[in-house]
Amino acid sequence: MNMDASERREVRTRSTRFTLMALLFAATVAMFPNSVLFPASHDLSVHLHQAETFVGWMVTSYALAYVLATPLLGVISDYLGRQWVLVLGLLVFLVGGCVPLWTTQAWVVLSGRVVMGVGSAGIMPMVDSLIGDAYPQGPDRRRALAGFGAAVAVAEALAPFLGGAVDAWHWQGVFALYGLALPAALLCVFISPPPRRSAKDGRVNLRAYVDSLHVALRLPKLYAAIFGAIVYGVVYFGVCSLLPYAVGRPVQGLLGGTLFLPIGLAWVLFTAWLARLPHLVRVRQVLTLGALGLAGLTVWLAYAHAVWLILVIGVGWGAGSALLCTLFTWLVGDESPEMVRGAMNGIYNAAYMLGFSFGSPLFIFLMQRLGATAAFWCGALAMAGLAVFLRVVLPHRDAAIPLEPPAMGPAL
Repeated sequence: MNMDASERREVRTRSTRFTLMALLFAATVAMFPNSVLFPASHDLSVHLHQAETFVGWMVTSYALAYVLATPLLGVISDYLGRQWVLVLGLLVFLVGGCVPLWTTQAWVVLSGRVVMGVGSAGIMPMVDSLIGDAYPQGPDRRRALAGFGAAVAVAEALAPFLGGAVDAWHWQGVFALYGLALPAALLCVFISPPPRRSAKDGRVNLRAYVDSLHVALRLPKLYAAIFGAIVYGVVYFGVCSLLPYAVGRPVQGLLGGTLFLPIGLAWVLFTAWLARLPHLVRVRQVLTLGALGLAGLTVWLAYAHAVWLILVIGVGWGAGSALLCTLFTWLVGDESPEMVRGAMNGIYNAAYMLGFSFGSPLFIFLMQRLGATAAFWCGALAMAGLAVFLRVVLPHRDAAIPLEPPAMGPAL
């Protein structure tokens, strides 16, 4: 009898680990839409017969569709289940992203980006929510979410480099990278989604759902994470859009992709280190220091024109990004009521993408009007303002995370 119980636990552990790996792969693919475009922007504009600002419109059309669709799909997932929203999102993402492989008509390409944005809205929030469903609040969930942050970091490290590398081979190879969504969708078909514990009778009361969502949106940690994601998204993607110009001249292809590597690699390593600190309680102080550190690095980037120095600054930016994104994810994961977890993760991801949709075109506009140095200074001031906001809004100290949470999911 004991052997049978032990075997069942082992099967559940393997199933949950497979589910987590499939979810992390889907999250990695979902980070490709825009990062692969930055190093190849010049070549894409040439082959699509458009001005370089057209690539910015590709980014913005995708981002706006994502922002509008994400909260809605989050609510739908709370009612209908998250697994199939995730699979459908990956397939829609694939169809929209591959449009430039068969046409270069501007309006069709932009329409494809809108479709891709809607599909992507069904990926990242579902990954967040399924992890939250599978692991109880405590160290196990924080480690799993840190793994999610590491997957995002791997994508941030690889996507720009891969974009530059395949662009050096053929410009359409940039869009062929979106084909990775197909194996991700196939893997997610076979995951074992955790049981929904929030609706034991199989039904969700609409009024209770709305009340729960209203309460959640008033929690300081949640709205701090949502606002923080917007500001960080604006600055991060603004800095990314200017990074190829930081050397004093525009660079493309492999060199442009290489400039992004230290950010992603440092992000991966620092996220792995954070996974060892799931009981961190001084979130306000750490987030404040992280935002101030990114502000200082952004000022430094304004005056660094040597490639080696930009690479060094990239290491710091990657570490700071890992810190902010991981802690914001922990706040949302810990504080979101289970009944509305899909909606809250949808709102959080939409906030991040909202920042992205404004960040890239805003900073390019600032660079064109004021110069790159002034644009970097604007980013630094925004991060400093975020540090002040977090210092004021977040509680002085989190409640301690229990060392031994209930065993509702296997440890990583």
